[in-house]
Amino acid sequence: MIKVYKGAKAYKSENYSKALDYYRSAIISPWCSVNIIIDYLVCELKYGKASIANEYIEEIFTKRNFKPNDLLNLKITESIVLWKNNNRQESISLLRNLLEKNKNAFLYETLTSILICNGNIQEAKSVLSTALAFNKDSNILKSNNGEIKFKEGNYDEASKIFYNLINEDIKFVEPFYYLGLIETKNNNFDKAKELLEKAQNLNQSLITLVKFEDIEQAYNRVIFKSLTKV
Repeated sequence: MIKVYKGAKAYKSENYSKALDYYRSAIISPWCSVNIIIDYLVCELKYGKASIANEYIEEIFTKRNFKPNDLLNLKITESIVLWKNNNRQESISLLRNLLEKNKNAFLYETLTSILICNGNIQEAKSVLSTALAFNKDSNILKSNNGEIKFKEGNYDEASKIFYNLINEDIKFVEPFYYLGLIETKNNNFDKAKELLEKAQNLNQSLITLVKFEDIEQAYNRVIFKSLTKV
């Protein structure tokens, strides 16, 4: 599909508005693959408007039928769209219902991430235990486990999880950010600065408690503490 190709090319060039224009007109085609639809929705949520993503996914569901696995992945993506539109309980309920009859890494990753962001830590821990038994290699699940350890004050365990992750050359913010906070607590200011600088250069996750403002504030605190260290 020419429009998909042009959209992907514009996306790689970081011309996100043009990429969205191409994708929006392409995904309503009955020949558009589920992977492309999901790529578009993620692009819309990151660089466009969550409300538009919601309109398109509703239209897609009314016009097309999908194979079971494709439908599952679209429904998981729909939960992210709902979350980004502040329909939090609807998002969580959708994922809980999906989990009753389905298991895949994307579902576990999304549900545990959203539960953590919603403050449902105990439920997130319970789901995560099953999730890691199902897929112990998912870096997102590992990161979510580290984030829970951090929130519970188990900094040594969190640090071990996060350092193992960054040694795998991951490209998302949370391990670097939380390690930066841990190293700040340990007065390892040079290491904390290095970690937070890396976090500043990574894309923000779709479902996260960590905003760029949080990283900047943490970095500024490290600079201040390093200058006032006796």
